[in-house]
Amino acid sequence: MLLSIILELTSQRAGVLPPHLGRAHHSIFLEWVASFDAPLAAALHDFEGAKPFTCSSLLGVTPTADGLSLRAGETVSVRITSLDAVLSSQIEAHLTASAPTQWNLHNHPFAVTAVICDAQRNRWSGSTTCEELAARYLVAGETPSPAITLEFAAPTAFKSREMHVPLPLPGLVFGSLLDRWNAVSPVQLPDDVRAFAEDAVAVSQYNLRSAAVRHKQNSVLIGGTGTVTYRALNGDRYWLACLNLLADFALYSGVGVKTVTGMGQARRIAERHK
Repeated sequence: MLLSIILELTSQRAGVLPPHLGRAHHSIFLEWVASFDAPLAAALHDFEGAKPFTCSSLLGVTPTADGLSLRAGETVSVRITSLDAVLSSQIEAHLTASAPTQWNLHNHPFAVTAVICDAQRNRWSGSTTCEELAARYLVAGETPSPAITLEFAAPTAFKSREMHVPLPLPGLVFGSLLDRWNAVSPVQLPDDVRAFAEDAVAVSQYNLRSAAVRHKQNSVLIGGTGTVTYRALNGDRYWLACLNLLADFALYSGVGVKTVTGMGQARRIAERHK
């Protein structure tokens, strides 16, 4: 099962936190998993390649140069996604069924006030399966749109030719989604999807800004945030279906690098989702 969970949190005191809390959230998430399944937490920590989950930074508050300023009683949220069936079932059993009362980040106390996995309540949450997404577009399902708009709510960057690229270019975005899809889905897509995105998909509209994220040893990674509309210049139904499928998958998989520590939070914006 593909799962996207929102934890609504209430700050229990005033404070100023670092501007990006993805690493802190990743740490507390693995600690929480270890509290009921230590081998699973160790496996997630040691997993090679793109990990089958993501953890957001703090949502609902805008960072400044000084950090994240919080008032006592202020409501914020974090998001967790899973691409792994075992992890998703454990999250459902231990988070949605019996939510913890505290979810502390960077030694700052937060009370958990709600756990949301319902797209009607929050468009960043929900659940589905790879088979359902594939059937929607590949098996006489929805007519695939030639235009796709993605929202990048967290800094998004890509590793390409030994360089970090802070721009969500079509080949990088859909190539990243393709790799993650094929790593977890029983319905495999051809690598030619990447070539189609590079050669036959254009950026028709964008509203982006750059943002810096500080990582280990004070290194800084630049990523892009905002929205981009991609338009396919070739109307072949199969390739359009693949792009639309991957765009819907982005909600769960994230896009680009460092998605387990808050980067690459993305979702499709479609008329039916606005």
